[in-house]
Amino acid sequence: MKKFNLREKHIHMGAFDFSVVVVFGDYKEACKFVLWKFDDKGTNLEALDKGHIPRGECLFRRGYIPIIWLPRKPKTAREHATLAHEALHAVWHMFEWASIPTNRDTEEVMAHSMAHIITNALK
Repeated sequence: MKKFNLREKHIHMGAFDFSVVVVFGDYKEACKFVLWKFDDKGTNLEALDKGHIPRGECLFRRGYIPIIWLPRKPKTAREHATLAHEALHAVWHMFEWASIPTNRDTEEVMAHSMAHIITNALK
């Protein structure tokens, strides 16, 4: 995305009428992007992170789709683990949106949803 100098991937969640956005790039640019996407001019995301730049984040605002931010497309095992971690947060938001309980009966749907996000983020 040129406006924020980020690489953006929009991932549609298949049978669910739900999407997840994954962005790769500079943390400060990602903060601006998230506030723009969430129509939020007043939140200071850097302050919420207490001045710490995380390995990745899944940001969510009710009524909007989750945004996963990572500094770059994962290359190391640790970076792949961070993507999986953030994908779980995004799936959790999708389950809440769809009023799907999280339990053993829905575990397989959750696992496939995470795999869908991870696979498409890495393409």
